[in-house]
Amino acid sequence: MRNKIIIGCLLLGALSAKAQDARLSAVEYKERVLEYSRQIKQSSEERIAMQHAIKAAKTGFFPSVDFSGSYQYRINKYDLDFGPGMSVEMDHNTYSLGATVSQPIYAGGQIYNNYKAAQVQGKITEQAEELTTDNIVYSADLNYWTAAARKGMYDVMCQYVDIVGELANVLTIRFNDGQISKTDLLQVESRLKEAELNKSSAYKEYQIALQNLNSLMGVSPLDPIEVEDSITTYLALPLQVGEDVALRNRPDYAISELNIEYQKRQINLSKAKYNPSLAIGFQGTWGTPMLNVKGSDQLWTPAVFASLKIPLFRWGARFKEVNSQKAILRSKEYALDNTRDKIAQEVANAWTSLTEYTKQITVAEEACKIAEENLDLNTFSYNEGKLPILDVLSAQLSWIQSYSSLIQTWYQQKASLAQYNKAIGIRRLQ
Repeated sequence: MRNKIIIGCLLLGALSAKAQDARLSAVEYKERVLEYSRQIKQSSEERIAMQHAIKAAKTGFFPSVDFSGSYQYRINKYDLDFGPGMSVEMDHNTYSLGATVSQPIYAGGQIYNNYKAAQVQGKITEQAEELTTDNIVYSADLNYWTAAARKGMYDVMCQYVDIVGELANVLTIRFNDGQISKTDLLQVESRLKEAELNKSSAYKEYQIALQNLNSLMGVSPLDPIEVEDSITTYLALPLQVGEDVALRNRPDYAISELNIEYQKRQINLSKAKYNPSLAIGFQGTWGTPMLNVKGSDQLWTPAVFASLKIPLFRWGARFKEVNSQKAILRSKEYALDNTRDKIAQEVANAWTSLTEYTKQITVAEEACKIAEENLDLNTFSYNEGKLPILDVLSAQLSWIQSYSSLIQTWYQQKASLAQYNKAIGIRRLQ
């Protein structure tokens, strides 16, 4: 018996620990999401790939070494005939090995601008990773507070069902005692069924919100989880910052700036294609001579070389390509202006929403207190026979509407806070 008690205590302790693990605060949930996010990992790999691409572009400045070789076997017998009685037998085997070392001296700016363009692309991938992280944090905030709001709404609906159910029980007793008509009882029973239906809908939405929480942090949607923070949790509000601060912290704005820098490199690359180029090198060849007379010695042929290329006439291709790239540059500059305007609008809208919803919370809480007192007074007056049942039902409706509005206002305030944090780049201000 004692062993059974000990085992039972251990099982209860394990279940309690598991339930504790399933409760997550908003901060813990964001950490789990950031740790799992495949989108962030994808952006990270793209950044790493670009780092290797930068190193590859840098190798264009260094000498290149190439090795080549060839072999040929002539099947039929062949004699080189110089006249009557003067034929020479040719060897069946012909082969050669070669090595070339080449160093670009001037490539018209192609190597330099290609390397600089790769560096800009590397910075773009870094900012893209930051942007992905910001978006994931924002999604995690919305998911968490959506679940918290759904839980709050479900709790309110449960309380509402209890309120209507308690009134229905009282009216059932009074009807059985012949104190009231059946009309009052039917009205309350109808309201009770409606409340139970709304409670079921609230529970469904709450469970779906929990499943969405699990999915974002990479666990099975059906795993048990609970939100620890209530939707009515007070969070510290950030200070209002200017547009300039937001622009410095927004990765999408940095990407727009880098796109302009990258496009300028593309213009230089278009010009470089038509600039003169110069390379020098060394080439050595070892093998049989071109006319491989049988018994001939192998030859070693070293040589140094210089290669100069000067484009002269391309039917205006250089100007056409450069003008095309300049048009793209102007497009990128307009995109930067558009991004700046969009960020300014997001910051202003988010701040206005945050401040107004924060004010509305106080109004909504006062409305709930009034609805609570009104429901108590109307219920008491009905029990005293001073008010009809319709007044009680109306007070109940006002009660549920007030509390629903309060929860919705709290959610909008949390969503506005998440939007404002994202708009000003709060992660880089902390």
